[in-house]
Amino acid sequence: MPYTVIYNPELHIIEARLIGNMTVGEVDEIIAKTAKIAKEKECRLIFTDFREVSQKLSIVQIYQLPDRIKNIFTSLGVNISLCKRANVVANDLDDYIFHENVMVNRGQIEKVFTDFDQATKWLIGK
Repeated sequence: MPYTVIYNPELHIIEARLIGNMTVGEVDEIIAKTAKIAKEKECRLIFTDFREVSQKLSIVQIYQLPDRIKNIFTSLGVNISLCKRANVVANDLDDYIFHENVMVNRGQIEKVFTDFDQATKWLIGK
């Protein structure tokens, strides 16, 4: 799955964009790259664009994701509970709403949007 993870110094956010089919291994790579940037740039705002993802994770994989994220961030010295994440998705919301609920129920700050601008405003607090 092609993806990019970059730091946007203008907004002081980490931006990730995913395209195609997601696998757990690739998701772990993206999480690790995001955590490294979060530590290097002392940035806790993460924006992820899922609009071009064609095959998503299974319900079981989504349920396990908060622990995977927490473990990877913790191993790199970043407290995931202090991070705020906005996800932009296409109109197929069901799995992403489940994803948001699982994350929030495990103490992570995350919200799902279908509108790019609304997601950015929520993330940066404007």
